[in-house]
Amino acid sequence: MTMKTEHIRRLAPLAAVAGLMVFASCPAFAQSSPPAPAFEVASVKPSPPPTGQGIMRRLGAPDPGMINYGNATLAMLISRAYGVKDFQISGPDWLTSLGYDVVAKVPAGAPADQVPLMLQTLLAERFKLKLHRESKTIDVYALIVGKGGPKLKESDPADLAVVPGADGPQPPHPGAGPGRGPGVRMLVTPGGGRQISGHMTMAQLTDVMSFFMDRPVVDSTGLTGTYDVDMAFMSDERDQMQNKLGSRMAMAGPPPGGGGDAAHPADTVTEANAGSIFSAVQEKLGLKLDPRKSPAEILVIDHAEKIPTEN
Repeated sequence: MTMKTEHIRRLAPLAAVAGLMVFASCPAFAQSSPPAPAFEVASVKPSPPPTGQGIMRRLGAPDPGMINYGNATLAMLISRAYGVKDFQISGPDWLTSLGYDVVAKVPAGAPADQVPLMLQTLLAERFKLKLHRESKTIDVYALIVGKGGPKLKESDPADLAVVPGADGPQPPHPGAGPGRGPGVRMLVTPGGGRQISGHMTMAQLTDVMSFFMDRPVVDSTGLTGTYDVDMAFMSDERDQMQNKLGSRMAMAGPPPGGGGDAAHPADTVTEANAGSIFSAVQEKLGLKLDPRKSPAEILVIDHAEKIPTEN
């Protein structure tokens, strides 16, 4: 037997073992990752031009198994899909101006925490959305507890069990994103009066307050409950709401209690006696707005198309 033949004979068992290993690994490579969560059916269309004097943006649905957004900007949709605030989205100006009507059916039995992932899938498919995350230090107002302690009353759990709707009590819809609960109400008067009322967490309160400020408001109170909030104040040069959402806006869901009542008057903002939002936060809530710098995760939009693909 030659030296070359003996060498081949010794290598043969090793080659067979290697072949078995490759064969055994093939099923692992053949396995595909599970499909991304998706709506059962969805319609996405550019909203028709607004009529009248104001712009209405609707972010609610009477059917808890449906997503129904009217004239929602792509920034709003991204906020819902990725669980971020408006200030955490960086992209072209049209993200906050162009409106879209989105109607989608949630698969039966789908858990609520899957709905944002379904919306992410929808945005990637219809708007060809691509983004990446960055960390950035920004100016914020930190909402903190004042020296005298909070003046907040925790909401009655019975008031939080259901959300009154046009067709009777309705559970919160699955598209209700972070910070914009169904019990949050905002009022704007022609004379510059502003009112925030409803049952809300500190995350919801800071989210709403950010609309009226020149910088984001972040929760640093450490308060974990849901509270009754009712405060009125006057706008000033820091009021950014008109630029962000137009002259009129509808938050997700109806006003608390289905309308005005003694705790949350329907359309009353006493402009003559209202001060700034800074004083209202201190006097009504026992809290304080403290200017700070804070690190924040930013979603940078790399690509998005203005016209969504066909339904």
